[in-house]
Amino acid sequence: MAPAGATSVANPASDGDPLRATPKVMVLPEGTYFITARLAGGDRQQIKGVNFPCAQLSSLPEGGREALQFLTSQGLSTSAWLSGASEGATVIVKANSAPLLLTTLSLTGQLSTCLNVGVQRLGDETLAPNIDVRLTTHIQRLGDRTFASGEWASAGDHLLWIEAFSVDGSPELANSLEYCALTPVDQAGTWVTLGAPAGSRGRGMPLLGAGFRLVGPLAATHKVEYAVRFLRHGDLAGQDGIPCRSSQPQDPVMAMKVAVLPR
Repeated sequence: MAPAGATSVANPASDGDPLRATPKVMVLPEGTYFITARLAGGDRQQIKGVNFPCAQLSSLPEGGREALQFLTSQGLSTSAWLSGASEGATVIVKANSAPLLLTTLSLTGQLSTCLNVGVQRLGDETLAPNIDVRLTTHIQRLGDRTFASGEWASAGDHLLWIEAFSVDGSPELANSLEYCALTPVDQAGTWVTLGAPAGSRGRGMPLLGAGFRLVGPLAATHKVEYAVRFLRHGDLAGQDGIPCRSSQPQDPVMAMKVAVLPR
């Protein structure tokens, strides 16, 4: 079933395109909320009448908690679909309501297309919006590969290191997200801004670490979460503004992930 209010499709997709599902859980205080989705960049694509990207609203199952009820133009239901058109969903959150489960669905080829979901409490200020992040890594012998927010960027089962990366995403990230790459020739890491490359290309040098930080007003409402996987040391979770580096000398970065989340 297509999401309510779906619009015409500019680029039909093939039936073989795999889906990417990104779940997020939000524990909302009591109140009445209006939830919308806004398409930022890129085009919608369609498979069997369903427009992508889109978002499904539902409840996280918890014992003793009441499922949320979403009111849309299609009526009242325990789930709702948003596709970035003008429609929205209204939900009343009670003291015993279950947390909101927000699942964003997109096609693998739609990493340049953002669906920003906003949650507004009626009679109150808008809650911190969800921020989309796209991490593009330059992988040894493979070249550039782009990954979604919170997704591990790596060569999969191949033992190939990451040589460079850059970050793009929601407009809110401009002038707000900074990151750095640690390399054999820059072991302190030089901080750069959104869209700028970090690391080196074509020189055969692996990353030896990476860091991310939020600056400006966005840092008051959001936090950056990231992790780096090293060949010998394994996984290291990052702290805002503190680069991840291995305790082992010259330990190459094999994978990394980053997400910007509401506080």
